[in-house]
Amino acid sequence: MTRVETPQRTTTRTDGSQPSSPSDRIVSIDVIRGIAIAGILLINIDYFLEQAGQTGNPSESDTVIWQVVDDVALGKFHFVFAFLFGVGIYIFLTRLRAKGLSTWVYIRRMIILVAAGLLNSVLGGIDVLMSYGVLALLLLPLTLLPRWIFAVFGIAAAVIPDVMQLLTDLNAVDFHLPSIVLPLLSFARTIGHMTLGFWLAGHGLFSRSTRIPVVSIFVLSLIGSVPVWIWTTAAGARTSDAHDIAFRTALVPGFMYVAGLILLLRTRPGWKSLSFLRFYGRMAFSNYLGQTVLCVVILPLFTAHGYISAPAGLGIWAAIIVGQCVFSMLWLRYFRYGPLEWIWRCGTYMKFAPLRA
Repeated sequence: MTRVETPQRTTTRTDGSQPSSPSDRIVSIDVIRGIAIAGILLINIDYFLEQAGQTGNPSESDTVIWQVVDDVALGKFHFVFAFLFGVGIYIFLTRLRAKGLSTWVYIRRMIILVAAGLLNSVLGGIDVLMSYGVLALLLLPLTLLPRWIFAVFGIAAAVIPDVMQLLTDLNAVDFHLPSIVLPLLSFARTIGHMTLGFWLAGHGLFSRSTRIPVVSIFVLSLIGSVPVWIWTTAAGARTSDAHDIAFRTALVPGFMYVAGLILLLRTRPGWKSLSFLRFYGRMAFSNYLGQTVLCVVILPLFTAHGYISAPAGLGIWAAIIVGQCVFSMLWLRYFRYGPLEWIWRCGTYMKFAPLRA
C-alpha cells in the first residue's frame, strides 16, 4: 500500500511497541475532520431543538433557511466524516502493522467506539459511532481483498444503495424489497464511504505528490453538484422529496468538499484561515459527544421561552462550535490528547498513555 504523507505532518521516532505520538499526524485531515464535525451539528441542531421541546410552525423564511442548510450539509458532512474515518482506519492499520502489533488492538479500539456510541444514544444524541465501530470491524477482512476488487466494492456500496433508495422514495421504481433490507442499505452506503476513504488514502490522497487527480475530482464533482442543487430546489422547500434528494445525492457534493478542502489547504491563505480547526478535529471524539451533552442540557433553556427561529438556531450552532474550538485549543495547549481521545487510546493499547503535553 502507498504510504500516506503530507507536508503538514511531523514525525517523531517512537518504539514500535508504543502508540503513535500526537506529533505524528496528518494535520490537514484534522482540519477537514473538524469541519465535518461542525457540519454534522449544523444538520442535527434542528433535531436537537425539536427534542428540547421546540413547538410552533416555522415561518416561510425559516423553512427556506433550513432547506438551504439541507442543501449545503445534509448527508454531505456525514459522507466526509465516514470518508475520513476510512482514511483513519488505513493510517491506523498501516502503523499497527509497521509496529508488529496484533490486529486485536484495532478490534479492541472499535469495540470501545461501539460502547461510546451506545452512551451517546442514551444521552439523546443522533449517534453514528456505534454503527461506525461495527462497520469498521466488518471492513477489516475486506482490506485483504485485491485492490481493484476493494475499490469496486467501495464504489458499488457507496452508489447503489442511494440510487435504489432514492428511486424507491420518489416512487419511481418499486424494487419489492423486504422492509428489513432498507436499513441494511444505509449501512452499506456508509461502509462504502469508509472503503473509498481507505482506498484513496492508500494511494496518497493527502500527499502533494499524489497521482490522484484531486483537481479533476473537484471540478467534476462541482459540475455534478449544480444539477443536484437545482433538482433539490425544484422539489420544494422542506418537502420529503427535497430531503430525500439532498440526502441520497450527498456523495457528489461530499467529494467536492473533500477535494476542495485538500486543494484549499495547500494554499497559504487557505491554510492560515482554516488551520485553527486542527485542534477541533484532533478532539473530534470529545467534541462529537460534547455536542450532544451541550444540546441536551442547554437547548431546553432556550425553547422554554418560546419558538427558536432558524437564524437563532444557527446562532446557537455557531456559539457551540466557537466555544468548542476555543476549549479544544486551550486543552491541547496543556494536554497531548482530548479527554475522550485519551481514554480511547489507553483502552486501545491497554497501556497508560502520558496525558500532559
